[in-house]
Amino acid sequence: MAVSKKMNPGVKATLVGAAANLSLCVVKFIGGIIGNSTAMVADAIHSVSDLLTDAIVLFTHRIGQKPKDEDHPYGHGRAETLGTTAVGFFIIAAGIGLAYEAWGIIQSGSTQIPKTLAAGTALISIAINEWLFRYTRKIGEKSNSPTLVANAWHHRSDAISSIAALVGIVGAMIGFPMLDPIAAAMVAFMVMKVGYEITLGGFRDLMDTALSEKQTLDIQAVIGDIPGVIKSHDLRTRRIGGGILMDVHIQVDNDLTVTEGHEVAERVRRKLIKVYPNTQDVLVHVDAYDDRKVESIHNISREDVELRVTPLLANINGAFEKTRLRVHHLKGKNFIELYLRGDSKKTIAETETQLEEIKKHLLRSEHIDGVKIFLEIGADDHSTK
Repeated sequence: MAVSKKMNPGVKATLVGAAANLSLCVVKFIGGIIGNSTAMVADAIHSVSDLLTDAIVLFTHRIGQKPKDEDHPYGHGRAETLGTTAVGFFIIAAGIGLAYEAWGIIQSGSTQIPKTLAAGTALISIAINEWLFRYTRKIGEKSNSPTLVANAWHHRSDAISSIAALVGIVGAMIGFPMLDPIAAAMVAFMVMKVGYEITLGGFRDLMDTALSEKQTLDIQAVIGDIPGVIKSHDLRTRRIGGGILMDVHIQVDNDLTVTEGHEVAERVRRKLIKVYPNTQDVLVHVDAYDDRKVESIHNISREDVELRVTPLLANINGAFEKTRLRVHHLKGKNFIELYLRGDSKKTIAETETQLEEIKKHLLRSEHIDGVKIFLEIGADDHSTK
């Protein structure tokens, strides 16, 4: 028995909107032509443009909702951003066309008295478009799709344009015929405004515009409350489709091990994804100090330190064996932790003298600012010098 796949809610909402717009195109053209309403004919042309935007929304939404893959590690959300921007452009173009037509009618002075049919058509359009707005916005917000949300506001702009058309129709019917083309012009400017706002939002996302200042401060507050984080800086955010990408530097105690620092970073990542469900990924950089204030131009590599330590130990007749070496870079300075295993036959005084010589020699080396030597007495015991 074949199992049918359930239709994606976003695709369903777009198809419902397209079917409604197609029906409204026919109804508005009939109502506008038979009902002698320029505003209603203009509104019908607007509905034709809606069919084009529905096609764009359907295409980009289906791509944008695809999961991330090897070639698209951040997902396909940019397709939705492009779709949102395209929807905005189409809305602006439709508004310009409506304004041009209305201006031509106003200039000619040719007006007709609309009939009741035109007013009834406007009421039907208002009701259907408002329902489409609420339905599509709900689905768009639930599926985190900016393209669907943009299309929802497109439906709202249709409802507003039909209200303006209704005002013009009623005004013309009661003795002010010029109100009909004037209402058509008002519809055009409302449509262009909605298109401008949608396009601007799309451009902001394409240009990787950060989240608002309030959202950024809220994120920093969440990070600051996480155990192990001393403070955070260089928080960067951007949107990709309906998702959010973040990267941030956190400062932790410089005595933490690499694994401890990694665990604090994981806490930050998991917390942000939990608090902000739209977050697709968080990149956390761990600092042992606030590196914004110090330029680390004299950091030395582990290999460089090894080249200094190895011959130094060889020169004291193999009295000590190096078991571990750690190099720390803090606030533009370099600190070394050297772990040695010594000859148990030597006296404490002899051992201390040799360790002190090793320490002094290393401190005389260029760009070494601090040395700690740990001497292993037994298999697992350490003594600090």
